[in-house]
Amino acid sequence: MGIFDFLFNKPVKKVPSKIVVLDGIEYRFKKYKNQKTIKITIKEKDKVFVSLPYSCSYKDAIDFAKKEKPWINKNLENFKSITIDKNHKTKSDNFRVVPSYIDTPLIKTKNGVVNFLYPIEKDFYSNEIQTEAKKALKKALYNEAKSYLPKRLNDMANKYGFKYNKVFLKTSKTRWGSCSYNNNINLNINLMNLDTRFIDYVIVHELCHTLEKNHKEAFWNLVYNIIPNYKTLRKELKKFPLIV
Repeated sequence: MGIFDFLFNKPVKKVPSKIVVLDGIEYRFKKYKNQKTIKITIKEKDKVFVSLPYSCSYKDAIDFAKKEKPWINKNLENFKSITIDKNHKTKSDNFRVVPSYIDTPLIKTKNGVVNFLYPIEKDFYSNEIQTEAKKALKKALYNEAKSYLPKRLNDMANKYGFKYNKVFLKTSKTRWGSCSYNNNINLNINLMNLDTRFIDYVIVHELCHTLEKNHKEAFWNLVYNIIPNYKTLRKELKKFPLIV
């Protein structure tokens, strides 16, 4: 390797990781430099993702995951059981289910509407068709979220005097939103399945985390000052599934 190769082609450092199987479920542990706590995320029906600080040992992270097993099992079960209805409506009505005389499912977008075509002779609620339908719905929700959530976040931040860094639109089976240590806000595209009052609560919740990074009394006082009935909304929000 020449001197220029050494200077300009530095190897990319891999994020330290470890895979462990617990009770037949695959757990993927990854360490991140800027992370302060252990976090568990479920993104697939049979995989659990655990992110942890560099200083945390894998043993401590595994012990933490074992303690959270009831919560993990519940969310894994929710992941498997959620189905999409044939008449599922998005806010802008940009998702349609169309039974068709075709051999395999298709996703076609026309005039901003995501059409999911599936073989008419197949059961729409089978795992095979539901998996493809969720892909179509995910596309429709992302298109809606892209045009609505960043603007709504910005409007509410300006209205209540908050400052944030960047906004990212994501999918998650466990969180409606999150705020990073650097005040980057993540919003789940599944929010587009909810009424505006729940969307606003999640946005305010994450904006308050730009000032208070935990869920102590000072944080909830901030939320209360903007949304006095936040406890009711928070309780109701737990009843809604994260579909895609």
